[in-house]
Amino acid sequence: MSRDAKKKPSFTLPDVKPGNWRGEILGSCTVNFGRVVQPGPPRQSVEFTYVIMPAAFTMPEVRFTWPGVIMVMTPTPMKTEFPDAGHVFKAEHLPSLHLSLQVTRGQFSDMLRMLEAKRLKDLHFTVEDGANGSWPVFSWGMSAALA
Repeated sequence: MSRDAKKKPSFTLPDVKPGNWRGEILGSCTVNFGRVVQPGPPRQSVEFTYVIMPAAFTMPEVRFTWPGVIMVMTPTPMKTEFPDAGHVFKAEHLPSLHLSLQVTRGQFSDMLRMLEAKRLKDLHFTVEDGANGSWPVFSWGMSAALA
């Protein structure tokens, strides 16, 4: 048997494709609060608040489910324009995706209440064409069960 015949089969991850994706929040989330000083002039102290959620993302063709993380950050006064609803990033050395979503302060507060009550589970998002391991998100939405 030749040396090449003994090679193990390799697994290739599918390409991230534009289209309508589905996601599921898996387990507990972490919420982080803090402040950081931004250099000036003028020097400015800016708050940051964000939540990190473990998730699974299903591609439009439903042929592969990516493990991943959702990160939702509240906007800061320093960033006032958001041309995209978020971004998908491919991890460099792991078979996972990161979904960053743009929210308003009001949406973030509503999401925290639903997360605390464990009512947020499913999401959907539309991925656009991207490059260099980053894809803009055109739209996103989550549903919550109300008791």
